[in-house]
Amino acid sequence: MIAVEFLTAIFTVLAVISGSALLVLVWLDNRRVRIDDGIANFRRHIDALSPEARRNSVHAGYASDQSEKRRN
Repeated sequence: MIAVEFLTAIFTVLAVISGSALLVLVWLDNRRVRIDDGIANFRRHIDALSPEARRNSVHAGYASDQSEKRRN
């Protein structure tokens, strides 16, 4: 009977440790920044710019794209 109680205690401790580790991993995964978050932040930033500043940003991006196409 002592061996059964000992095994039960070991399995209970292992279950608690495993559950805790799983919760920590899920929490850490949800904290990770995803690429979609960066894109949404960029779009919010662009939307917050004035039309003149937005025009300069778009023009700079367009010029960068055109120069890269010429290099290829």
